[in-house]
Amino acid sequence: MEPMERITRERLTSLCPLRSEEGHKGTFGRLLLYAGTEGMGGAAYMAASSALRSGVGLVYLLVPQELIAPLMTMCPEALTIPIPKKANAGAVLQPLLAVTTSEDPTWFAETLQGKDAVLLGPGIAPERKDVRDNFPILIRMVPHLVLDAGAISILASEPSLWDEIRTRRQRGLGPAVLTPHIGEFLRIFPEWKTGDMEAASEWARKQETILVLKSHQTNIFTPDGKWYSNQESNSGLAKGGSGDVLAGLLAGFLAQGMREEDACVCAVGIHSLAGQLCAKEHGRRAMLPTMLWHYYDRCFKILNWEEGMENDG
Repeated sequence: MEPMERITRERLTSLCPLRSEEGHKGTFGRLLLYAGTEGMGGAAYMAASSALRSGVGLVYLLVPQELIAPLMTMCPEALTIPIPKKANAGAVLQPLLAVTTSEDPTWFAETLQGKDAVLLGPGIAPERKDVRDNFPILIRMVPHLVLDAGAISILASEPSLWDEIRTRRQRGLGPAVLTPHIGEFLRIFPEWKTGDMEAASEWARKQETILVLKSHQTNIFTPDGKWYSNQESNSGLAKGGSGDVLAGLLAGFLAQGMREEDACVCAVGIHSLAGQLCAKEHGRRAMLPTMLWHYYDRCFKILNWEEGMENDG
């Protein structure tokens, strides 16, 4: 494991992605969010809104039919794709999330065509049959992949999926990015002793993934042994939904063509900076995750990500 590198504003400025004034929405990437279950649609909304503010060109929401109307109202910039449903024989009385499946086995692969990055997990119930059925296809096809929340819970119960994840780089795909908080990481690595950064780094190396380990100070570990750390703490971010906002921002950067390592560093750093700006105006007790993306424009100006704008930080 290499020595820890602190995430600084200077580092974030140096990683600014190019953005051509001659570009169009296709130029800046297509992101698919596979998110939301009835009762947890807010996670899909927060991830999508954060992604849209990242600069990505197109955001698609793959969600259950019952979430489309509210999401189109709250986030009209996103395109929605309903998940096909079919009640299995003998399962009529089971919850919908347990019987959701595809009418056509090719529909999911077709949905993934042309997508530059996919975020799976925010607001996903681990019992969702459609997600479990489609998970292996997702791992094999998507150029850039972020796994969060419900996706991590599925990985904890489906160890066979790790074989597919570990071979992504061999097949010319980007390493999968996992964004667990401490409790979720313990589900997939029960032997881990909290705070053992060397063990977390070794786990990321063995699994051929990038690990974004969320805590009061978020740490990033790469398959190549690099360790980045955000040393800024902010208890205002310790609220449900903050992780969905981070995952959306990260996936948006990946869809725009950033390398996984750089996208993770920038997402963690900018998410933290937005939290600091938000806390100054609203206080750490009262600030909400839905406020964070409204500070991205100021973050981009402070970091000189907007051409012709002076650093006001």
